[in-house]
Amino acid sequence: MSKNKNQHYVPAFYLYNFTNQTQRAESFGKAKRDTKIYHYDFNKGCVRERPIEKVAIESYLLSYKNSDDVYNHDLDNEIQNVENVASKAISELNDIFLYALKKKPNHVKIKNSVMDSILELLYWQMKRHPDIVTELEKECEQYLLEKEESPQEAKRMAIEVIKNSGRHGQFDIKNELNKKNKIILCTSSEQSHFITTDKPFVRMNKTGGNGIAILGTEMYYPLTSNMLLFMQDNGNRKELRLEKDRKFLREFNTYMARFASNYLFGKSDLYLKRIAKNIGQPGNSAGARQSLAPAEIFV
Repeated sequence: MSKNKNQHYVPAFYLYNFTNQTQRAESFGKAKRDTKIYHYDFNKGCVRERPIEKVAIESYLLSYKNSDDVYNHDLDNEIQNVENVASKAISELNDIFLYALKKKPNHVKIKNSVMDSILELLYWQMKRHPDIVTELEKECEQYLLEKEESPQEAKRMAIEVIKNSGRHGQFDIKNELNKKNKIILCTSSEQSHFITTDKPFVRMNKTGGNGIAILGTEMYYPLTSNMLLFMQDNGNRKELRLEKDRKFLREFNTYMARFASNYLFGKSDLYLKRIAKNIGQPGNSAGARQSLAPAEIFV
């Protein structure tokens, strides 16, 4: 079996950040992807606990067959390199968080390189969900059929679109995210924590559209069960802030869960059940609207 066959659309190292201490202890000495994680599975309608390597995966999601019938894994390999760099950045950010909890300094500086690595991870996370890949492949198939050409190239074309979209020109996602004020919201309580989902980047604007370039759009991206990246409006703020309001955390986690397609992830099975009960079946179409084409992300 190809090592690139089962590809995560939510990174394995990232999901490890939402496991609990007991789960980590049970897999001590093994790879992080062998660690079990609680996840609410909307298709099954229940919370399950399985190894990370078994969840949020698709066969050859970001790969396609060349004319010689051999898989091209270039994009998957490229994203794995992005994940390796981001893993180190989030680890460094967690060290800063632990220092801030202990020393309580007035100001904690976050290096630009750390934030850049996290934004690069987010940039790819926004584009790699199976819903997006499937939709693009169907559009490419239709385009080829209309030109009376073989649809066999559809997956390759879709991967090229994913690789190149949102990087240059009018809809430069990374450049737009770089402009934003960035606050790392932190929680120090075991009882108060962030969850994440298979669509972990969510947006909200109380006055209008929720495009990332629109004034007032709030953007949230959980990094670990204790840290979340919050962005809003253009500016140079980069800071950590402790969030103690359990009501806010519960409301945020519930809001985020509404945009999931398949999974909720978190370190408490009981908490995931409570959140799932609060939302019922998630609005898949609404969630997808938060992570489709670059133009839709902006406006």
